[in-house]
Amino acid sequence: MRWIFLTLVFGNLLLLALFWQQQNKTEMAPVVALDIPANSRQLQLVQELAEPLPAAAPRKVANGERQPLCYVAGPYADELDARHLLARAAALSLSGRINSVEIATGEPAEYWVLVPPRASRAEAIRVLRELQQRSYDSYIVTQGDLAEAVSLGLFRNKESAYRLQKTIESYDIPAEVRVMNKASREYWVEIREVAQLNDRMRERIQAGDVGISWELVECKSR
Repeated sequence: MRWIFLTLVFGNLLLLALFWQQQNKTEMAPVVALDIPANSRQLQLVQELAEPLPAAAPRKVANGERQPLCYVAGPYADELDARHLLARAAALSLSGRINSVEIATGEPAEYWVLVPPRASRAEAIRVLRELQQRSYDSYIVTQGDLAEAVSLGLFRNKESAYRLQKTIESYDIPAEVRVMNKASREYWVEIREVAQLNDRMRERIQAGDVGISWELVECKSR
């Protein structure tokens, strides 16, 4: 009985020794050393940096990009009518604005009598004083293309303007008459949601307004 016990103990010790020996023989994966060139940049963790990283610069938008297209409805002679159309568009959740355009009619409104621009301010002052001594109300134009001209006033009556011109020329002072044409103002309603403005939607917004057209143009800058 004692020999059986000793045999079992010896066998267990032998198995333990064999198992330990096999564990030591297990090969570990080799560690490979990497040669980093001396001139290569050194990697650094963000936490190790003495200064924070610079913020990324915003991307520049390429020049020459075309403006988006918008629908405009008009022309309206009365701004109130244009506002009514804009209100109907807003009721349909469309955004818009009113643009006003000044249109020259070609119809004379006033006649401007003036002495053409003089060669210098001193010459303009000399002419001005001479006209004032003859009791003509006048003043020197100081800016624009007509700088150093001497204005003699605006006239609604054509005959009166040309009569004054001849009188001034009789004093050996050059004079001319410039026709100032009338200008009218038109109002156009601009709407940006082009994709939603099909024929039916445009008719609904126009609501029977006569003489109104829809045009597709570049949107005005906001």
